[in-house]
Amino acid sequence: MMSKKNKISDSFDQEQEQQYQQEAVERWGDKAAQSTQLWNSYSEAQKDAIKEEGNAIYQEIVDNMHKGADSPEVRALLLRWHEHLRHFYEPSIELLGGLGDMYNDDPEFNANFARLHPDLPGFLKEAIAIYVDELETKWLERELGILEE
Repeated sequence: MMSKKNKISDSFDQEQEQQYQQEAVERWGDKAAQSTQLWNSYSEAQKDAIKEEGNAIYQEIVDNMHKGADSPEVRALLLRWHEHLRHFYEPSIELLGGLGDMYNDDPEFNANFARLHPDLPGFLKEAIAIYVDELETKWLERELGILEE
């Protein structure tokens, strides 16, 4: 079981959460506002369950880092992560790739993920890039298949 200090969702309190929501709206506009509205529609029990699910996914990624960013286990965990994001918004392929970059490149996100494992931010950037490339390839193959018919 993860200790309280090793959970991504425990990295900020309710006041900081409101500050982050406001910053997100300023940075990303309507999409962030919709996400905040969706998040605020959940009960506290639902929020806790969503946070725990996210924590479990990130911890399982840490536990499987030694298998490589392109391993089937990590790809399966990223599929769960992708589904988990739908608690907040519908993530486009482009947005997913941006998250991978942000998790590593943004100092605050990097610090939060590095609390779980010092190599996690860079690992997520690499693994998410691989995952996004696979999604783009599948999308392109599907589109080309439609065009060829």
